Formats: sequence, C-alpha cells, structure tokens
Amino acid sequence: MKRIPLVFAEVAVLLALCGSLEGAELRFPLAPKMPESQIPGSQLTAPVHLNADSLTYDDNTGVTEAKGNVELVIRNRTMRADRIRYDAWTGEADLEGKVRYKDPDEEFAFDRITINLGTETGILYNGTILIRSSRYLISSRKVEKTGKETFLIDKGSFTTCPCDPEPDWKFEVRRSRVTLDQYAYGRDITFRIRGVPVLWLPYGAFPVKLTRQSGLLLPNFSSSRSKGYTVEIPYYRVLNRWSDATLSVETMSRRGYRPELEYRFVLNPDSEGTIRGTWFHDKSVNRDRWRAYGENIFRSGRWTANAMLELPSDNVYYLDLVDQDNLRSGRDARSEGFVGSAGEETAQAISVTWNKDLQGIPGDNTVQRLPEYTATLLPRSVIFPGLDLSGVFSATNFYRREGIDEVRGRGFAQLSRTLFLYPSITMTPYLFADILETRFERSPGSREISGRFIPGGGAALSTDARRDYLFRGAGFVHAVGTSLGYRYVPKVGQEDLPVTDRWSRLAPQSQFVLATSQRFLEVKDGASPRELASLYVEWAYDVGGKDPSGSPYVDPLSPLVRSLRDQIDTGAGRTPRRESAVSDVYGKLSLTPPGRWTFQGEMLFDPVETNFTMGAVSSEWKKDHDNRVLAEYRVSRDLAEDVHGLIVWKPLRSVRLQTEANYSVRNRSLTDGSAGMSVFPKSDCWNIGFVVERKSQPTDTSVKLTFGLRGMGSMGN
Repeated sequence: MKRIPLVFAEVAVLLALCGSLEGAELRFPLAPKMPESQIPGSQLTAPVHLNADSLTYDDNTGVTEAKGNVELVIRNRTMRADRIRYDAWTGEADLEGKVRYKDPDEEFAFDRITINLGTETGILYNGTILIRSSRYLISSRKVEKTGKETFLIDKGSFTTCPCDPEPDWKFEVRRSRVTLDQYAYGRDITFRIRGVPVLWLPYGAFPVKLTRQSGLLLPNFSSSRSKGYTVEIPYYRVLNRWSDATLSVETMSRRGYRPELEYRFVLNPDSEGTIRGTWFHDKSVNRDRWRAYGENIFRSGRWTANAMLELPSDNVYYLDLVDQDNLRSGRDARSEGFVGSAGEETAQAISVTWNKDLQGIPGDNTVQRLPEYTATLLPRSVIFPGLDLSGVFSATNFYRREGIDEVRGRGFAQLSRTLFLYPSITMTPYLFADILETRFERSPGSREISGRFIPGGGAALSTDARRDYLFRGAGFVHAVGTSLGYRYVPKVGQEDLPVTDRWSRLAPQSQFVLATSQRFLEVKDGASPRELASLYVEWAYDVGGKDPSGSPYVDPLSPLVRSLRDQIDTGAGRTPRRESAVSDVYGKLSLTPPGRWTFQGEMLFDPVETNFTMGAVSSEWKKDHDNRVLAEYRVSRDLAEDVHGLIVWKPLRSVRLQTEANYSVRNRSLTDGSAGMSVFPKSDCWNIGFVVERKSQPTDTSVKLTFGLRGMGSMGN
C-alpha cells in the first residue's frame, strides 16, 4: 500500500510529457524534470512502455487524458485501466474501469481510483490489495486514503488466504482505521470460515506491520496432569535493529504463575544467540523454582565463541514442567562455553563445562571442568616431505563439590607417513606418545603429584576398488574399501592416577582391526549419485586378550567395535573384566531400493557366546510427509529392548492422522505414545489439530488442541 502514490506519480509524469496522439504506443527512457511536490518519491529513469487507443493534452487546462486499453509498463511493474485522467495544475489523478496494478511485491485491482499526488489523499472504490510477501489480501467497498500512511476502510475484509472464489477464512470489518507499520483498528468484526460466521467481536486491533513491531502475540492453551490447565500470554518487544525479547506469563491451575523472559540477538550473519530465564513460586510444592537456559554462536574471522546454558533449580524440574524427552530422561544438565581461534595449521581454545547432577545421589562428585585450555596441531610436514606431525595439548582444572579435585596437563603427539604401495593401496605407519601429569588432592590438605608416559605405534593398510556398470541407460558404481590396522599400546602402571575422565587411564593393546565397506550407487546425468545400498563391517582381535583399563569410562583408543560393547557393558552395570581376544562383530546395512522403501539394520554380535550384544532393524515406507509408516526394533543385552512405531496417513485431502508409540518389551509397558488428528481445509491456509500424548517417568497424559492461521500464528498447545 505504500507503493500506491508512487505508482500514480509515475503515471502522472508520463502523461504530462506526452502530447496529443491517436492510437498511441510509446517506448522510451524517461528522465522527467517536474516539481518534486508533484512526484513524491518518484524518479522515472527506467524504460517505459505506454499503450492507449488515444492520448490527448490540453495546454490551457494542463489536463492529460489516455483512453481505451491503457497499459503502462515500467520495468517489472504494470498498470492497466480503461481511462486515465491527470490534471498537472491540481495534481489530481482519476483512473477508471478495471484499474489493475502488479509488481513483484504487490498488486491491486479497483473499479475506480481518484487521488491527489500533492496531498497523497484520495479514494479507491470497490477492489482488493494483495501484499505478496505476507499474503495479505485486503478487500473493501471503499478505501479512503487520508494521509501518507493512513487509510479508512468501509465494509472491508482481510485474510492471508487469498483463494478463489472465496478465501478459506477472513475477517470482515464494518469500518476500520489503518495506519501502515502500526495497527488497523476495527469495529463490528466477524470471523468467517468458508463464508460461515464463527466468531464476532465488537472491536479489535490487527497488526499492519512492514517491519518488526512490539505487541501481544497469540495466546497458548494446554492441559496436562502435571501443570493442570494452562494459559500462556506472550508479549513481543523490539529492542533495537539486532535484538528483541519476548516476555510470557503462563498461568497453571496446579502450580501458579510462571513468567519467562527470552532475549534474542543477531550480531552478524554467522552470529546469533538466545537466553531464556524463568523464576516462580510453585504452589504445588510450596517453594521457588527457576530455570536458566539458552545458546549462542559467534564467529568473526578466525575466532569462534559458542555457549550452551542449561541450569534447572532442582532435579525434577524437567519432569514436572518440560516436555522435551531428552531433558526428562537425562542424568545431568550440561552447560558449557567455548572460545577458540583457528589458523591453517593450529587451533587454540578455552572452555568451561558444568554438569548439574539430576540423579539425586548423596555426595555429588560430578566432575566440572573450570576451565580447560586446548591447543591442537593439525597434520603438517616435518623433517622431510611426507612425514606428518600432529598433536594436542590440554590443561584442565577439574572441580568437584565432593571428591578429588585435580589440575592436569596432557599431551598427545603422533608422527605418521603415508606410503603408496600401488595406485589403490596405501600403508600408513605411525608412532605416538601420550603424556599426562596431574596434581590432585586425595584427602583434605594432602596434595599429590603423579603422571604417566605411554608410547605406542602401529600401521594401517588400506585398499579401495570400484567397478562401473551400465544397465538400461543408467549408470551404477560398486565401491569397496578395506583396511587392516594394528595398534600397540604397552602396559604402563596407572593405578595411582585418580579416575576423572576417559583419558585418566589407557588400556594396553596389541590389537588388529579389520574393517570393510561396500557401497552401490546409481549415477544419472545431471543428478547427484544416489546410494542404493551400503554395508560396513568391523572386527577386532587383541593378541593375548583385551585387558581392562581400570576405568569405568570407555577407552578413547579403542576401535568402534570395542567402544560400543564397552558402552553397553557400562550402561548395564557390568564390572570390567579381562575379555577374550576376539571382539564382537559390528555390522551396519542400509538398503534404499528404487521406490518408497528404506531398510536399515545394525548389530553387534558376540561370536564367542553366539548371541547379539546389540541389534536394531527398521523399515520405512514413505510416500510423502503425510503418508508414511515406520517400524523399528532395538535390543541391547541386559539393558533394554524396545519397539518403536509411527504411522502417518492422510486418507482425505482435509484429514491427517498420526500415531506414534515406544514400547518397552523388557518392562512390558508403554514408554510414551501419542495419537492425533489434524483437519486441513481446501488450502493450507489454516488447520485444526487434536493430539492425545502419554509419557512415562513420571506418567503424564496431555491433551493438545491447536488452531492455526497462516500468516497470523497459532493458538493452543
């Protein structure tokens, strides 16, 4: 709507420059010289194309008139009308008969338009205005332009769902006062869906925003066993060009009022962040509760600074007040900050990590890193070309509320060289050393210093091969990669070192690792390769058997096939023991045949006890986002056995059904599940959804009813 006076000014300038023509067709670049008061905001420097059956100009009155199939084209803007009359002395412009205007941003259509270009006032009769960016469609019997950015609308309507012949929904207003970039205030408002009135308001205000503006957002409603019935009312505030905030107040029938403040900022295209906080008195437990959380990413040149904050007031805050499953089931709440600088060959960083224990175990000995410095040397040639040196050094202050505090320095360096034995065969021998020195307090007032030096080495032999096929005009590629590696880590006494993290103690190794991968791809001209099948298998053999490290953490130098088994054993509470020389066999398979099916499988098989340590299979049929079926089975020995299912079905164009469930076979109970239905109209301009969701740990059932209008927002939760 801001563009309307500019368009009329361009029309007036063009007509004022033209003489009397019959059957006029003009094509020329214009650089008009007229008083700026008559052409507000206009500079016609673009090529112009004007068509009209007749074009006349009266020298005595200063009136220019174009009649019959008038068409004006300026760059990518087009205006059409049956008649255009312009008075150069008064600035009055009159357009009649199917007035149409279109550009990439907006378009309008009216029966008649009269406007004064000097005062920027006028009347638009019986028509519509469409703003493409927001899909706002404004219709009115009469739009009176009372100022540069103010309008009076008589018997109008607006919607963000411009469908033919009738919008799926619209607000009808008997009379409205509109100020661009502010609000439209209306009286006698009727909300209609497919022409049927469903809501009436005596008075209302609607945003007419071309930029970010402060104001109330749509409220949210929800119901759950933990919080009861809730109503949340958010208020949005623009602070400056690069930041804003939202203050919301949630009224919970069981727990009281909970305010929350969210602050957002964008410093540059690669740097943004969000900080949230809430503090309230929970009447259900009669105490104050709070939560602070957020994240940020900052990048500028070689510098990077990231942070993640997650601090609840108590161990059951997430169970009572948060819906996110990863937080509800977590053992701790993790907060961390990071500042780093990276060059072509080196990188340095300082970080802090704080873990809040959520288990409620007496004697909190959770390890905190306050702070940690890390320097990394990327592989670079030394001594002579081909010999690469890489390494990492870290210095860490470990802090515990209860337990052993520690200050540690650790360094790891590796020399390697890649030898090309054949075009597709390489050998990479390497030597490494891991050095650690620590100062810790085993008992109050008693400081001890200890350390270790662990040398090691090994080699990796790898080969790659591929074969191309052509079948029925399509190309296929079969790629195979195989590697055989050996790593030796001697046994070094580490019993006097405190067990703080996974690098505290390293297990001895004399281990071979065999890994093979296969991929089958389809290659078509002009398209990216499509993977039809892939297979990865890994197996390890430790000469003399695998020795435990004496640490509950997974050994960082172990191969994947050993690490997976260690993680499952740790989760299941199995005590470390001397294992057999033969590791489990790890395998991962993926099949994506042409069509809509996808199959995946993953397993960890114990060849000694001939059973599965871990296994997972899944299959999915997917036509699109609204029609898919997923089934998954996963088992971890002595730890968990679960079935996951998802069905999304859209039997009708206007109805979408979805159900999802996780079932624990081990516990014979439903872990969580949901079932819902969404109703869509003929278009996607609005929707209604109804979902029933059930969670466990603790058990809670919530009912969600949502109603959304595209371009306006959504209500319900």
